[in-house]
Amino acid sequence: MTRSLQAVLVFALLGVAVAAWSSTADAGRADEQTRRWIGQLDAEHFVDREVATERLIKAGPVVIDAVQAAAQEGNLEVTTRAVYVLRELALSPDDAVADAAHAALERVAAPKLTSAARRAQATLARLDSIRQDRAIAELKRLGAVIDSRASALGLGIIEGYTIELGDSWRGEVQDLARLRWLRDAGELIVVGPRVTDEWLAYLAPLTDLTVLTIKRANITDDGLAHLLGMKRLSLLSLLYVPVTDHVVAQLQQLRGIVRIRIYGSQMTESGADRLRQALAATEIDFRRGAFLGIGCEDHGDGCIILRVSANSAAEKAGLQLNDMVYEYEDRRVADFKALTAAIAGNAAGDTVTLKIIRDGQSLSKRVTLGEWE
Repeated sequence: MTRSLQAVLVFALLGVAVAAWSSTADAGRADEQTRRWIGQLDAEHFVDREVATERLIKAGPVVIDAVQAAAQEGNLEVTTRAVYVLRELALSPDDAVADAAHAALERVAAPKLTSAARRAQATLARLDSIRQDRAIAELKRLGAVIDSRASALGLGIIEGYTIELGDSWRGEVQDLARLRWLRDAGELIVVGPRVTDEWLAYLAPLTDLTVLTIKRANITDDGLAHLLGMKRLSLLSLLYVPVTDHVVAQLQQLRGIVRIRIYGSQMTESGADRLRQALAATEIDFRRGAFLGIGCEDHGDGCIILRVSANSAAEKAGLQLNDMVYEYEDRRVADFKALTAAIAGNAAGDTVTLKIIRDGQSLSKRVTLGEWE
């Protein structure tokens, strides 16, 4: 090795050593500064306490562990200010900082019976409310449709927010992280080809969600594994998504779910039967996906139309209130249940023939079936 090369290596090693020492020294000075600020949280003069509090907040994540420890020491003034510092950091727009501070508050709150724990618990409750309000405002700004009214879906009254991410959604995938703060969300609807397995990963924290609808999405069978932590889910609707019989391996783990609707998928009747066997207590509503858009009352010879949905296939075909449907594709219709079962065998876009009686006359109607909403 030449002398010049040896010199270069020596200087390089010296540089690494100096950098390491400098970094350690900087960390030491930072720790010492943090300790001084924490020591000033119960200073004699109010202004000193205020300055120390603000400096800890501005210092950011590097002080979180030390502030947490200070909050648990038992000094009332220090505890009050330390919990306040963690609260402010938990409201940071930086998710990593916010999560770290939130976790620190949860650790302070864990003992439950101490004064510090009670303060942390109260702070966490207020913090969750603030985070939810901020998340709702930001999601709305990005095009989410959020309604706070309770809704009825055949499962009783669904309490909490209903959130829809559809055509108006302008956010990026990472913006979905805000959903985790919606602790009062009851129903979520995600629609469109932008909805992928990556989206489902962001839905996983919504463990208290009751109703989830996924429509016309580019998800896979395995992607639905992200939903398995939703222990309170009562109704899952998979509408016009390309899931196959392999999805049974995921869905059969949703023990306790009341109803699963699978319309317009690539699943077969055999796959649906396997799912019914695996979830014997769950209603599995499997259809090819066609939607007519009427409500009927059973009659001795068919079913009488009492409701025609706006813009539905039925309305477009000219079906009217009090028409009696008695035949579907050359098959007799005994009642509304039989009509529903017949429609379930068709896909959206299929054209079928219905025979009705209107004002005593028999009429034939050609209907191009639509999609479920």
